[in-house]
Amino acid sequence: MANEGSSQAERAVSFVMRLIVSLLLPGWGVVMIILGLTDGSTWWVITGLTVLAIGVVLFAGSSLVSPYLGGRRFS
Repeated sequence: MANEGSSQAERAVSFVMRLIVSLLLPGWGVVMIILGLTDGSTWWVITGLTVLAIGVVLFAGSSLVSPYLGGRRFS
């Protein structure tokens, strides 16, 4: 895997970077929902809900979260 032969600091940085990247899409979905609610735009709210739903599915399938949901182990 990507972390084989790496130091503990490199594994920690890798974990943090993957966590940040996997939270970007759900975070953008929340921002879009907030923009839609403050502006009164239904389009932003619906699009934000869609992006949030896709982001949550991808986050749940990431190697960081799936071990806690019964998936394969993080290595």
